[in-house]
Amino acid sequence: MKKQFRPVHLVISFVFIFLQPVVSAVHTDIPDSLLTKDHVYEYTFSDPEKAHRIVDLMRKRKSAPEFKLDIIEGDLYFNNRKASEALVFYTRALNSDSVRNDAYEYMQQLHRMISCYDALHDVSNKTLYVKRLLDKAEETGNREMKSVALFSMGKMIYDEEDKLRGYQLIKEAIEEMTLSDYKYKYDNLRYNYNTLLRMQQRDGYFEEALETLDALESVVTAATSEEPHIAGLDEKEIKTMFAWRANILSFLDRMEEAGEAYRQWQSIGREYTQDDYLITTYLLRAKCFDEVIDIYIPQERFYIEQKDTINYHMKTIKRLMGKAFEGKGDYVGATRCYRELAILTDSLKAREQRSAAVELAVVYETHEKERKLEEQAVHLKIRNIFLLSAGIVIFFLIIILWRNIKHARTIRIKNKTMALTIEELLVHKENLFEIKEELKVLKEKQTESEQTELQNRYSSGDHPETDRVKEENNENRILFETLDNRVIREKLYLNPDLSREDLMKLIRVNKNHFGSLLHQYTGTNATTYINNKRLEHAARLLKTHPDYTIAAIAELSGIPNIPTFNRLFKAKFGMTPTEFKGVL
Repeated sequence: MKKQFRPVHLVISFVFIFLQPVVSAVHTDIPDSLLTKDHVYEYTFSDPEKAHRIVDLMRKRKSAPEFKLDIIEGDLYFNNRKASEALVFYTRALNSDSVRNDAYEYMQQLHRMISCYDALHDVSNKTLYVKRLLDKAEETGNREMKSVALFSMGKMIYDEEDKLRGYQLIKEAIEEMTLSDYKYKYDNLRYNYNTLLRMQQRDGYFEEALETLDALESVVTAATSEEPHIAGLDEKEIKTMFAWRANILSFLDRMEEAGEAYRQWQSIGREYTQDDYLITTYLLRAKCFDEVIDIYIPQERFYIEQKDTINYHMKTIKRLMGKAFEGKGDYVGATRCYRELAILTDSLKAREQRSAAVELAVVYETHEKERKLEEQAVHLKIRNIFLLSAGIVIFFLIIILWRNIKHARTIRIKNKTMALTIEELLVHKENLFEIKEELKVLKEKQTESEQTELQNRYSSGDHPETDRVKEENNENRILFETLDNRVIREKLYLNPDLSREDLMKLIRVNKNHFGSLLHQYTGTNATTYINNKRLEHAARLLKTHPDYTIAAIAELSGIPNIPTFNRLFKAKFGMTPTEFKGVL
């Protein structure tokens, strides 16, 4: 055993000695004077790669406590829109004794956790941490953390369509933050005002939005003496402010003023492009469709190169590019974007539920394992030195044996984890393949139909009539999307008494128009359309709640009559609910 152990350590030593100059060379551009948290924040936007190298060196040299380095690295990831990675470090910091035993540090970390879960659209975890923060803030009488909790609560209530109450809580939060002496006061106010502007624009409160914009302007470059400097933040915020002003003024039909705001936005240049999407509202209203496409094509290409095409950013890209192509008369491009948007919308939630949590858990477990292995290596090294200095060979041999057993066990655990991960990735790959196949089929069908349409158009020569038909088709599409979105979002199909007349009232069309509209976009009648939604909901319940009875599933899906439920389910899926449940 001794002969096997020594060569391994010799090889490791030689490799370390050989690689040491290479590792050191990576950081030769970072002098010791930059190894501070302030410099990490300074390079957050201007040179994030350099900021990461600074953190790595600070960890290597133990320039700060571990939990503070976790917070700094988490902030670096979060500020560059990598919430999943940030959450790994924030969670580790939150679980440290230094944070748990300090009420203020604890609330700060709760704030960061809330921001991450908000970015990841994880409402359940966000709600949990908001409640913890509000309770702790009221217990300690902390005004700024109460503001953070109220703001997050107001945003969630707004998203649940209780908009007036949501606005009220957000304004209370802004007032609390304004009266506080929080060291990150203006950073929070900038975020609060930007969020409020987004809501007011969405709800059509444009005059109120101008007042909010004036308030934002008063804090956009303000900072407390303790707030860390982030290079480029001022220009980035000013550019964002001009985008908001161009958008809001365009909604008020003050296009000349909006155009001036747009020119000021342009004058900042092509830097800080992360938030360029904000200007697209103005560009669409100003009919600058090519500019919209120019903004989103590089972003679309980036996600494709990263092989991360199923996310909320891509959803926004497809929707706004579709509008731009439609606005400039490129109906081929518009149709492609809208069809891809429909498929993306259907698969986004399923993909997030299936893989985001697993992906996050794998990242977290990997970081934790690396950290534990590093800690174990340090302890073992100290123990080995002690045993060698004492000259007790028997203890040395026991440690070697123990390390070999532990190593074998670690290998078995890693192999098992890897097998599970591969299996999950294969399932995910199959799902992506199915989506690609669907896109391919849709594109082929789309191409054939468009060629036929173009041939008919140019053979008839009747362009005004064609334009009228297009306008009618566009109105019909909007009506159907409005109906379908409400039915899905509000889960109206779960009402057993939902009728064709109820659906007609949602979009206010007559019986004949409604029938042709539904047949045009679904190929079915109202009864079949509603039942399809119910059956799809039932299939999801059977998968997520295997302990539910078939009768309960039928009741919860809006088809309480069990024979009818069984018959419809088999007609749609080719098997009974019981058979479907058995193969899950």
